[in-house]
Amino acid sequence: MSSGRWNLGVALDPSSSTPLALQLTRHLSEAVRSGRLRRGTLLPGTRSLARTLGVSRNTVSAAYEELAAEGFVEADGPAGTRISSQIPDPEPGRIARPTDPRRLGFDLRPFTVEALDAPGDRRLLRWDFGLPDPRLAPRIALARAYARVMRKRPEVLHYARYLEGPGAPLVKAVGQMLSSTRGLDASPENIALTRGSQMGLYLAIQALIRPGDRVAVEHPGFVRCWETLRAAGAELVPIPVDGEGLSLTQLERRLARGPLRAVFLTPHHQFPTTATLSLGRRMQLLKLAARHRFAILEDDYDHEYHYDARPILPLAANDPAGVVIYLGSLSKLFAPGLRTGFVVGPPALITAIQARRALIDVQDDLALQLAVAELFEEGEIQRHQRRTRRLYRERRDFMVALIRKKLGTALDFEVPSGGLALWAKVDPRIEVERWEEASRRRGVGFRTGRLFYLDGAPQPFVRLGFARLDAGEAEHAVKTVARALGD
Repeated sequence: MSSGRWNLGVALDPSSSTPLALQLTRHLSEAVRSGRLRRGTLLPGTRSLARTLGVSRNTVSAAYEELAAEGFVEADGPAGTRISSQIPDPEPGRIARPTDPRRLGFDLRPFTVEALDAPGDRRLLRWDFGLPDPRLAPRIALARAYARVMRKRPEVLHYARYLEGPGAPLVKAVGQMLSSTRGLDASPENIALTRGSQMGLYLAIQALIRPGDRVAVEHPGFVRCWETLRAAGAELVPIPVDGEGLSLTQLERRLARGPLRAVFLTPHHQFPTTATLSLGRRMQLLKLAARHRFAILEDDYDHEYHYDARPILPLAANDPAGVVIYLGSLSKLFAPGLRTGFVVGPPALITAIQARRALIDVQDDLALQLAVAELFEEGEIQRHQRRTRRLYRERRDFMVALIRKKLGTALDFEVPSGGLALWAKVDPRIEVERWEEASRRRGVGFRTGRLFYLDGAPQPFVRLGFARLDAGEAEHAVKTVARALGD
C-alpha cells in the first residue's frame, strides 16, 4: 500500500470474517512492534488512507481510535496522528513474526496425579460487592434455546463428549467472538471449553507447572489463582502492581535471581486494583517471556466491560513467540452460575488440558453448550453484552456519586475505565477490618485489602463492586456502610 511517500505494506481482505478496521489495526500495530513504524512517525490522514485502501473513512478512523486506545498512536493537533512517543525502540535485528497459534513457546509439565489441597471457604454475604447481576441474564432466551435442544437433540443426554473437537458449535462461536472482538486468530484446535475460567486455570496450571517451579504473580492479586498454583507445588514470586499494572522493573529483578516458569496476570483490569497494563509494559513482557522462555497466563476475566474507550486487545493477540495462555469466561457476561469458560493456546497445550479434564469431568453439559451456541448464532449474546455494558456503566457512575456524597474523604479512588468494581484507598485513621465487621453485621459485605495480599495483614484498601446493585440497592448499601463507619 502506498500513499504519496507512504509505503506501509497494508493489504486488507474484504472477504475475511475479520472486520476491516480490526485488520488495519493489526497491520499497523505489527508495523510498530517490528520497528517498521518508529515513534514520532506521522501517519496518513484518514481520508487519504481510506482512498488508498479503497475503504470508508469510518473504517480508518475506527482503526486509529483503537490504536490510540492501546497507546500505539497519539493525536498531534492539526498535524494529524503520530506513532506514540512512548513506544520503546525495537531490539536491533529482532523482527516480530506473525502470530502462529500452533507455535509452542514454552515447555509443558509431564503429567502426574497429585493430591491437591482444597481452597479455603469464602464468606457469602448479603451484598457482596464485585459480582455481575444474574437478574440481567437473558434467562428466557436461554431457557427457550435449552428447551429446543432438549426437544430436538435427545442425544445430548448420552454419556459422551462428542461436542469436543473441531466440530463443536460453541467452540466455533467462541472462536468467532475472539477473532472479531479480541484480535485472536484461534482455530478450534486452539480452544478448550471448560466449566468456567477457574477450571481452565486449574487445568492449564496442571499441564504447565512442576513442583518447585517459580511463578510470578501480581501483588495484590487473585487469591484463588495463588491457591491453585500452590496446590500444584509452585513457589509464588509476588510482583508489585502500580497504576500501569505489573511492575516490569521488579519482574526483571526477580528474573535475575533465577528462572521463572510462568507469570500470571490480569492485564486488562488488574484484579483487584482495576489498573490496565500499559502498552510499553505489555510489549516488554512479551519480549521477556520469549527471551526467558516462561509462559504468560493471561486471565481476561471481564473483557466485555470496558466503558470509557475501546477495550485493550489481549496480550495473546500480539504474541509472535507463542508464549501466552489465554483464559476467558462467559460467566461474567451471563451469570456466575452458568459455568462456561475457555482456554486458548497451542494445540499441544489444548490436548494436554483436555486429557486432564477427562479425569475429573467425564461429561460435558452438552445441552447448555448447544443452547449458548444458538444464542451466539441469533445475536442474543451480542445484544445482551451491549445492554449490560451500558447499564453497568450507569451503575458505576451512580455508585461513584453516592460514595463521594455519603463517605466524603473516607475513600480515595480513581474511577475505573472498565470492570465491575472500584478499588479505593481508605483514610489511614479508619480501622478497615472493624469497619467491614460493623457493616457485615448490618447485612452489607465488602472485601477489604487484606484478602488480596499474601500475608493476609490488614491493608488500607477496599474493593467495592457496583454491577450487582440497582439504584435502590446501591443507595441502601452505601448508606449502611456510612452508618457503620459513623458508629
